[in-house]
Amino acid sequence: MTIRAFLKQFKFNFWHYQLLGWSIYIINEFVTGIDFFTKAKNAFPYILIAFAIFFGITIGLRYLYRYFYNLRKSPIFYILLISFISLLSSFIMREMLMMIEPFLFDCIPSWIDRPRDTKYFGAIFLSAWLPFVWSALYFVIRYWQELQCEIQKSKMLQLQTVKAQLKMLRYQLNPHFLFNSLNSIQGLMYSDVKKADLMLTELSEFLRYSLKHNNDIFIPLKEEIEIIEKYLFVEKIRFSDKLHYIIEVPKEVENGKILSFLTQPLIENSVKYGMKTSPNNEATITIAARKEGTMLIIVVHNTGHWIEKEEKGTGIQNIKERLQNAYGDNCSVNIFHDKNQVSIELKIPYHE
Repeated sequence: MTIRAFLKQFKFNFWHYQLLGWSIYIINEFVTGIDFFTKAKNAFPYILIAFAIFFGITIGLRYLYRYFYNLRKSPIFYILLISFISLLSSFIMREMLMMIEPFLFDCIPSWIDRPRDTKYFGAIFLSAWLPFVWSALYFVIRYWQELQCEIQKSKMLQLQTVKAQLKMLRYQLNPHFLFNSLNSIQGLMYSDVKKADLMLTELSEFLRYSLKHNNDIFIPLKEEIEIIEKYLFVEKIRFSDKLHYIIEVPKEVENGKILSFLTQPLIENSVKYGMKTSPNNEATITIAARKEGTMLIIVVHNTGHWIEKEEKGTGIQNIKERLQNAYGDNCSVNIFHDKNQVSIELKIPYHE
């Protein structure tokens, strides 16, 4: 494995950056201050103690900055915050070093007797560059890591969307589906030409709508519902009076964005298993949506009973995987069923 490949796979965390950065700083101090370290008594213990002080203070700053970073304030706020904290850190560092210097070097007054004059405050101001650079790097690295995480998540979403689209296209071109639909149209042409024409039109519309969003990761809920309606309309004509469907989506949630083709596998399963397990092979499919606080709730309900292998099927597993990649832990897929009905509930963050 090359160094480049290793660095690409290796995930740096706070402690890696902390140890690497301070190690570079210590080496630089030794190289640039070689005369001081070779001539001054106790120079080496002094720099190690100073390093320990700096290291400890920056660990404390990490937890402080973690809190402020999550506040998502403006850049000006963070510049002012870093400036103030850097001066305060420099003051603490200076005072702590002044406490230990009399024990390591001769002819240095005790901590209490050291003057706090213009030179003292000037030294604090000049020394503030070190915590300032550390603080700036902390925020830059945190932002960069977050950005990389978002980029990775976006790539995963695109990959999942492409997979869903490919599955959708495979379904659209499924000979079994097309054969059943076209066979129904052919039969209707001898008994009900208008109905055959309507079914052919709706089948074409369903395929067109499905292809319309091939490049979209998220689409408005109302457009997803339009695709579902085209599909259910075709199936209703094919099954005649055996299939019924109800769509309950209020206007207040129509513009909520969801992953494209998210509900399609659920609708397919509802028709397939609902027709198979409902009394007299007569199924009713209900699609409902509502908003609860900041969450969008989508429920697909069908008559009939639950088939255990359905939960382990690729359709539901694909939905769970896509939701996890899109929303992390801020989503859920819940399945409710008894001997007469099955409901699958999707809960995702609402956004337009």
